[in-house]
This record gives sequence, C-alpha cells and structure tokens, in this order.
Amino acid sequence: MAIATGGSRLVAEKTLQVLGLSDLFDEVVTADDVTNGKPDPEVFLQAAERIGIEPTKCVAFEDAAPGIMAAQLAGMQVVAVPAPMHLV
Repeated sequence: MAIATGGSRLVAEKTLQVLGLSDLFDEVVTADDVTNGKPDPEVFLQAAERIGIEPTKCVAFEDAAPGIMAAQLAGMQVVAVPAPMHLV
C-alpha cells in the first residue's frame, strides 16, 4: 500500500508515526515529490509506480474533490471518504 498526499513529507510521516501506521505503507509520495499537485494525477501515478502496481489495478481513498479527480485521471477506482460531520 502507498500514501499519495498533497501534504508535505514532514507532516505525512509525523502523522503516520503518531497514529502508529508507518509500517502499514510501503511508500509515501507527498507534494515534495511531485511537480504538479492534485487534481493532476502525478502523485497517484508515482505512488502506483513505486509499489509496482498498474494504476488501473489500484483503489484510491480520497476525501476531497481535487484528489478524487486526480485519482480518476490516473485511471484508479476511487472511494470517496466523506469529511467528518460535527452536528450542533
């Protein structure tokens, strides 16, 4: 599995460490690794390449419209993850 985030490497790696999830991912591709951010598919394509999986055989979990578009443009299936709702 890989992470393809529009965030920085520092924030992504620190978040994974704090949550105890670092060992679950083979690769982490961040905004620091690509020229074009989402909705460009570059971050997703690079993640798929790094783990050796064709993009069309990948599933992306995304919480924002630019990421959903980027994953679709990369040829991936996308699962839209809704943002948490805070009810008053």
